[in-house]
Amino acid sequence: MKKKILFFHYDLQGGGAERVLVNLLKFIDLTKYDITLKTIFGAGPYVNAVPEGIKFSSVFKREFRGFNQIQKILPGRFWHWLFIRGKYDVEVAYLENSPTRIVAACPHKNTKKVAWVHIEFKQRKTPIAGFRNDKEMIKAYNRLDELVYVAHRTRECFEDLFPEIKVPMRVIHNVNDFDQIMELSKQPMPFDLDKDCLNLCAVNRLIKVKGFHRLIDAFHRLKSEGLAERVKLYILGKGEERENLQKSIDSFGLSEDIKLLGFDPNPYKYLTKMDMFVCSSYREGYSTATTEAIALGVPVFTTDCSGMEEILENGKYGMIVPNDDESIYTGLKDLLTHREKIDQYAANIKAFSNMTTQALVDEYEKFFDSL
Repeated sequence: MKKKILFFHYDLQGGGAERVLVNLLKFIDLTKYDITLKTIFGAGPYVNAVPEGIKFSSVFKREFRGFNQIQKILPGRFWHWLFIRGKYDVEVAYLENSPTRIVAACPHKNTKKVAWVHIEFKQRKTPIAGFRNDKEMIKAYNRLDELVYVAHRTRECFEDLFPEIKVPMRVIHNVNDFDQIMELSKQPMPFDLDKDCLNLCAVNRLIKVKGFHRLIDAFHRLKSEGLAERVKLYILGKGEERENLQKSIDSFGLSEDIKLLGFDPNPYKYLTKMDMFVCSSYREGYSTATTEAIALGVPVFTTDCSGMEEILENGKYGMIVPNDDESIYTGLKDLLTHREKIDQYAANIKAFSNMTTQALVDEYEKFFDSL
């Protein structure tokens, strides 16, 4: 009989976790597994990307304010009964907050409970969003059968900050559909790039943790010093910070130099034509966009986040700078002053051919088989 696996997630908005989840479901062997995907909220650009053969449903059509506070009022077991129902061999909470609280409350003794950790916890912040208090959070995580991390540093930080959590742990990197990335990258962009410019690109949600304000500030400093002439920065993504970012761009007089392009389900048609990919995040788990940039042969400039040393092989395929505002400025200044470094990173990537989707999917299947 097929092993019944439930993936429980918050929604299918345009973030990296959602993208890699859809990628995994696209390739997992449905002759071996009976897969159900259930989300709390149904809206999001990846709803239509859920593969055929996956049983998909959502509890609510759209997100509403206050859900995380409301769900903390009643015990996780109540929400598990209300939201999940049914029995599965494996329940996977694919996000750290309310999905983990609810899956951890599964009452079925024979069901294996697993939770994914996508982000790097830099300081002990308890309880994690979605939990009532520290005691409840620790108890919930200790009810799990296994924790899966997307990068080694993500695991190290979590273990250091939460030593009370004592369950088996492992690292499995995210799944990317490299063949699809290559195919989509062949589509034309809606505008032409200025080939006489150094074209930089960032792809991420427009939220504070992604650090776009400090990237724009650094660009402004470099422009003021005459170091960013004939340099363009294109930012793909949507989010609550868009209006504030645009105000900063306009106030600095950079509207011709920095463009907010909004969300596009195919960022690869832009990325493949860029000279460099930029990540200014305060924290990441295992950056999907950075992995995709490397797959497309695009060098990377990034702050030091979880997973970056693994993706870039300790700086072989791009520059990793300390995670502070000044280092973003000095790192970009170094690259703009010594542009031959970008060419060397690109040459290193061309010699790299290790990324295969199936090898990553095999890791997941071995894991599920072991439960």
